[in-house]
Amino acid sequence: MKVKNIRKIFINFLYGILWFIPIYYFATDFFQISSLEILKDNYIKEVVFFSIKQGFSSSVVSLLIGLIPAYYVSYHNNSLSKAIQGLIFIPFFFPVISIVTIFSIIFNLPILKDMGILYSLKGIILANVFYNSPIFVKYISEGLKKIPKELSEAMKIDGAGGVTIFFKGQLPLILPQLFRAFILVFTYCFLSLGIILSLGGIKYSNIEVEIANTLMGGADFSKAMVLGGVQFLILLILNAFGIFVKEYEITGDQELKQTNILFEIYSIIYMLFQYGVVLFSFLFSFINQFTGKFTLKAYFNLFSKEFNQEYSIVASIFSSIAISTVVSIVSVFFIYLIIKNYNRITDMIIFSNMGISGAFLAITLYYMNVLFDIPLVILLGIGYLIGAIPVGYSFMYQYVKKFPTEILESSEIDCKNFYQRFRYVEFPILKNIFISSFLQIFAIIFGEFTIAYTMQLGDIIPIASLVNYSLVANKKYMESSAFSAVVLFIVLITFLLGEYFKEKE
Repeated sequence: MKVKNIRKIFINFLYGILWFIPIYYFATDFFQISSLEILKDNYIKEVVFFSIKQGFSSSVVSLLIGLIPAYYVSYHNNSLSKAIQGLIFIPFFFPVISIVTIFSIIFNLPILKDMGILYSLKGIILANVFYNSPIFVKYISEGLKKIPKELSEAMKIDGAGGVTIFFKGQLPLILPQLFRAFILVFTYCFLSLGIILSLGGIKYSNIEVEIANTLMGGADFSKAMVLGGVQFLILLILNAFGIFVKEYEITGDQELKQTNILFEIYSIIYMLFQYGVVLFSFLFSFINQFTGKFTLKAYFNLFSKEFNQEYSIVASIFSSIAISTVVSIVSVFFIYLIIKNYNRITDMIIFSNMGISGAFLAITLYYMNVLFDIPLVILLGIGYLIGAIPVGYSFMYQYVKKFPTEILESSEIDCKNFYQRFRYVEFPILKNIFISSFLQIFAIIFGEFTIAYTMQLGDIIPIASLVNYSLVANKKYMESSAFSAVVLFIVLITFLLGEYFKEKE
């Protein structure tokens, strides 16, 4: 029993060590108390204020935009509701650089260019709403589906209308789901780098962008640590409000009913907008922006020898596939071990890294190369692993943790050790879940941008997201759209395969 407890502690803390050690060495060598003086700087105060403002604004607008589709999905089981539910692939799997590319093109269209949306707060919020509103749809609809139909029936008997039932009866019950969705969306918006960097321009900078600029520009590492600490503290305080959100244990039959026709019309418009942006990311790669004519020139350029000498398109695809494959395999195996050795501190360790700046983590990993000459490709893989584990953990938890105990107990008769139980009992049953999780983690890693960008590995290890960003930065929008289409195709195929294996299980 004692050995088992030691193993649990070791496995759980191993993940924490992955990101604690680089930060520890970095802080030991570079942090200076005097750096706290930057918090008095008016510019830094403005950056912190803007980070909170755009994160909160984007989250609230995303909530308002996604509320009606979430309500519609909760009470219907038709083609429209299923199509809206499928939008959840956007925040988790749609590469951020693909979003940057398509919105850069859309905001540059003549009808929108004069409105000054590009390089403005409006542009940032619009991109964040597209990217993150499906999270609210997912969480709120799942919360409403769990509310038994008896609740609304009882309130109708007392004369309550639809609005009263929602705000007084249903809303208090779905507050936990609503809070989790808000925290997740705010975190994504608050830590946003690619969207702020490309659609905000020099006028706007959040803490994450400021950390990246500080590290790559003036190399003021102590200042970056202070900014990272402020970022972590803000997210920690926000998460602390969760203690005031009461959880409810509710059971009953799901309610299916007809909703207002305006809700359906709005939901259709929402679905068309979301899928329309994804579709445009494909279509714009075939349209010459100057002539408006169909062309394959962007694809011919993309894979031409001359173009690849400058931008390494093909090499970046193969290197990203290789790195994503290796890290995804390691992630699935590591997540399995973590869940099998679950204890009360596991969730805290797994999700605590969500408040750590990706840009700051990247530079601490780079410093490990300076100290110990660890190959950069391994450090990049560790960075991807740290970011992928919380998401993969969410995918795999219910399947591994809820594995039938009676099967495991029976297997102890024939299986002598942990390895045999895994090979002959658990793996045959969970293999589809492992494959699904591998594919979904692969899709996330393949489109990752922040860590690779901050480590500035473009000249050392060509990464698809970095190469695509350089295309956008050099205003090669057609080639960038074509490359985004290629990347999105790879990501969608892996995501859909992952969904297939999950449904098969």
